[in-house]
Amino acid sequence: MTSKDGTAEIYDMEDARARRRASQLPGADYSDAGAHLAAVREASGLTIAEAAAKTHIQQHHLEAIETLDSAALPVRPYAIGFVKVYAMSLGLDAPAVVDRFKEDMGFSTAPKVDVKKFEERKATEAQSGDLSLLAVAAIIAFFIWCAWQIALIDGREHTGVGAELGEVVRSPASLSDPALTEVVEARIIERIEPIFPRGCLDDAAPVETVMVAFNITAGGRVAGERIAVTSNSCFDASALNAVRRWRFEPRTVDGAARPLHDQKARFSFDRPQ
Repeated sequence: MTSKDGTAEIYDMEDARARRRASQLPGADYSDAGAHLAAVREASGLTIAEAAAKTHIQQHHLEAIETLDSAALPVRPYAIGFVKVYAMSLGLDAPAVVDRFKEDMGFSTAPKVDVKKFEERKATEAQSGDLSLLAVAAIIAFFIWCAWQIALIDGREHTGVGAELGEVVRSPASLSDPALTEVVEARIIERIEPIFPRGCLDDAAPVETVMVAFNITAGGRVAGERIAVTSNSCFDASALNAVRRWRFEPRTVDGAARPLHDQKARFSFDRPQ
C-alpha cells in the first residue's frame, strides 16, 4: 500500500501470486514446450491476445509456438527469439524452454568449440613434431579397418529394413546381453487421411502426389511438418493438415520416450471422376 496526496492506494496482489504459481508448473508434465507455455499462460489468467499485447509478438505467432505449427512460424532465429521472450514474460526459465523447443522442432544446434582445448592440443602437436611416414600409414590403415568393421556391423544390424513400426531393434551385441540398449520405434495410433480439395479440381492431374516431412515429439505429437516434395502446391495444405492430427506411440530408448526427426509420409490425391 502506498500513499499519494493523503489517499491510500491498495494493490491486489492475487494476480502476481497467480503468475508466480503458474511459472512453477513443471515442464516435464507436458508433452512439449508449446503445451507447457500454453498451460502457464492459462494458469496466469492471460488470454492469447493479452499475451500478445504483453510481449509485442503477433497473436498468430504465439498460437503457432503453443501448437508447434512450423508452417505458421517465422524463420528459425525469429522463432527462437519469440519463444525466449514469451517464456521470460511468463516467468519461466527461458534457456530451458528454448532448448526444449529446439528439440521438439528438430532444430539442430551446432556444437560449441572449446577454444582452450584446441589451443592446448595445437601447442602439444607443435612440440611433438611431425609424425613419421610409417606412423601416418599405420593410422590410415587403422581407420580403414575401423570403417570396414562398421560397415559389416551396419549390414548385419539393418538386415530386413522396412520392418513394421513398433518392432524392437537391438544391436548384435544386445542379442546376447539383454541389459544393453533397447529401442522401440514409433508406432502410429491415429492416422487421418487428407481430403481432396474441391478448389483444386480444375487444375488437378489424374493423380497428384505430396510428400510431407515431419518430426515426432516425445509426447507422440507431430511437429515441424513441412512439404518435402509436391506435384501440385494446391494440395499441400490438405496434406499438412492431415499429418498435424496424427498421433503416435513415441520412440523409446530403454523405456524412455525420445523425439524422432525427419519422418516422411506420402499422399496420393486421385482426381474424382
